[in-house]
Amino acid sequence: MQETEVPDLLRAYTTDAEPPMRLTSGAVLAAGRRSRRNRRLAGVGGAALTAVLVGAGAMVAPQLVGPSTTVAAAPPCAAPPGSRPPGVIAADQPMSDELADWASASLTCYLSYAMPRMLPGAEYLKAPDALAGPLIGFSMPHPASGRPVRGKLLIGSDRVDARAVIQDAQGTSDFSVMVEMARPEAEAMAAARCEAVTHFACTLHPGPAGTTVTVSSGLEPLPADHPRSYTARVYRGQTIVTVGVSNDDRRGPEPVATRPVPVLTTDQIIELALAPELHLFS
Repeated sequence: MQETEVPDLLRAYTTDAEPPMRLTSGAVLAAGRRSRRNRRLAGVGGAALTAVLVGAGAMVAPQLVGPSTTVAAAPPCAAPPGSRPPGVIAADQPMSDELADWASASLTCYLSYAMPRMLPGAEYLKAPDALAGPLIGFSMPHPASGRPVRGKLLIGSDRVDARAVIQDAQGTSDFSVMVEMARPEAEAMAAARCEAVTHFACTLHPGPAGTTVTVSSGLEPLPADHPRSYTARVYRGQTIVTVGVSNDDRRGPEPVATRPVPVLTTDQIIELALAPELHLFS
């Protein structure tokens, strides 16, 4: 992608000759604003750039166009971006620029805290088709703005995403987080569909009061070398958090397993999806 401003903030952090640079919330917000402005000018926002949910029950990303050479630890965050800015929180209305920038920075800061603790020693590669660097939040437009909507599970509204290819000694995994505004019917629809679906595995999991937790995956048994993906979704108030992970790095035209299992377990992606810090619109 032509998106370079946010990844450039990581340059000092990934250069051996310099001490690690701390990402401030102001830097993330400023880069996010420039990113949004550049995407408007470039007309970016089509389906080729959108991670969507499809019938396999997994979070499927567009194909990567080639390998990434950017490897870094999770980006540090000096301070969270503060309280949510004022404005309407409604799934039928686009997010303001201020809210989108705040949500993107909030997602970045939480992942910078959570991922090193969950996966000590792992490294993160930028997904070439993502709109920002590894684990850096970026905003996706409202469907009314012209972005094609695919998949019946897209029952939210505006959203912020973060993506990365996670690398450790066992191989690589595709990883993505999506936080979107929920429509009023989202929770009931999700529970009913999970209970009725037969073409992929979906289970309801216990969660705190006022939440619905679903986990979807491929139908077992699968061959040992078959790609596997897990997707956890948490519905709470006006927020849907979706965390997806696979043992496929999305580098080729067909999914290929690059490690025995995804780098995160289902319990770990549920833990991430349940994090109060990610329920940005509730």
